[in-house]
Parts: sequence; C-alpha cells; structure tokens
Amino acid sequence: MTVAIKVLADSVCDVPRDLAARLGIALIPTVVTIGSQSYLDDDVQLTRDEFYRRLPMLNPLPTTSACPLGLTRDMVATAAAEARHLILIAAPARLSGIYNNFRLAAEEFAPGRYTLIDSGQLTMGAGFLVLEAAEAALAGASVEEIVARLQALQSRIYIYAALSTLDNLLKSGRVGWATALAGRILGIKPVLSLRQGVVESLANIRTFRRATDHLIDLAMQHTPLERLAILHTDNLAAANELKSVFAPVFPLEQILVVNVNPSLGTHVGAKGLGVALITRT
Repeated sequence: MTVAIKVLADSVCDVPRDLAARLGIALIPTVVTIGSQSYLDDDVQLTRDEFYRRLPMLNPLPTTSACPLGLTRDMVATAAAEARHLILIAAPARLSGIYNNFRLAAEEFAPGRYTLIDSGQLTMGAGFLVLEAAEAALAGASVEEIVARLQALQSRIYIYAALSTLDNLLKSGRVGWATALAGRILGIKPVLSLRQGVVESLANIRTFRRATDHLIDLAMQHTPLERLAILHTDNLAAANELKSVFAPVFPLEQILVVNVNPSLGTHVGAKGLGVALITRT
C-alpha cells in the first residue's frame, strides 16, 4: 500500500525501534568498528547492551561511521516504492557523512519527491523531530506543514547530560576543552549541553549524584514541557530513578527512557545520564 509520506532517519536519533515500527519510521543503522570488525548498530549485529558491556574494556575506543551507502540506497529505494514523498532526517552534516549518503540515495531513487532535513541535533534531540514528522504524516499533514513544524521545534529542544567519566571524551579528542579540564581537575563529573550538534561544558562537579541534581535543575527550568526523554548509557536503574523525579511536571507514561546509541556512547562513556526535552511555547 502506498502512503503519502514516509519518514526515514539514522539510528543516531535514538527513536526506540518498537515506536519506529508503530509509526512507520525507517531507521538506517550506522557502523561501529571494534578492532578489525565492523558492525551495524541495528540491535542485531550489535545490540546496545552488548556494546556497553564491552566498552570499558576497549582500548583504543571503537570508531563510528555513517550508514553504509549501499544499505542506505536499498532502504531509500524500498521507502520510495512505498510512498509518494520521503522526509529524511539526518544527523548534523558537519559531524557525519550520513546527511550526504541520504542525499545521494534520495536523488537516485526519489528525485523531486524528497525533503532532506539536517536535524542539527544528536540522540533524542533529533528523535523528537523524527517523531513529530511521523506523527504529523500519519495525521495527514502536508510536507510543507511538517517542515514548518520541525523548524518551529528546533529552537525549543534542549539536551543535558551528566557524565560519570571524562576518559572517553579525552580519548576521542572530539572536544578540545576536555583535555584542559582534565589537566586542572581530576575526578570531576562534567555536566554538558548538546545543542545544535555542539557539546558544551556547563559545570564541573565532584560527585555524580550532585551532577545529576544539577542536571535536574537545568531541565526543570524549561517547564512546562512538550516532550521528555531520559537518556542513559547502560545505566537503566539510575535512568528510571531520574524519570520518577519528573512525575510532578510531566506524565510518567509519556516519558521515553533511551539507552543512547553507540556512535555517541563511544565518546561520552558508560553510566552517564541525560535529559532531552522540548519546552512548550
């Protein structure tokens, strides 16, 4: 059966796969290379539980790369045969080759009937855009209406994270301030913001509990909330505890709890916590 609009995204967006299936979202996996072996992070070749079990023992760190072009072509071709228009939402172009792979595949299989969006976001920051697009498409919104809604949302998305370690950021070399920070303060638990694909250090705190409290304070400043997700890197018990804190300000049954994708988890390390939210206008 042909649908009007189908939404595709990369796995960096962290939309849970059961929810993606229910909304008809196609998730294209990225690649994680551990030593000499490469895996799709599709929860088949490499599950998130397995990845985080192995991560603390890996030296050097895994490397990550964009969705393979061949697989992207196959999935875009299938989607193009199922829909009159494709909306593709990609990780930030300045951080990954995913955006360009999406563009190449869409030009080949859906020329003139696709819309490619740079999410400018990571993890559920992008995931919220993907969910909004898919829900709007199912409700009968036009492509123009969906794009306008996504543009209006982008400035209202915030992500905060408390890390249990600086080791992975130091090893990855992805953020220049991490090295200087580690040279000044040992054993700190940084609190970060991830916004428009940029990672910034907001606070440097001695204990993870206090870092988590600061994370909560930051998130609560944005209430009332439109959407909310609790993020973790192999720290489900703490994530569920964090979720309960938001009961007074947001319906618990609507809060997503997400184990963050390996592409990001490689750099932030295990046992971290985060909050992704959309503030109401």
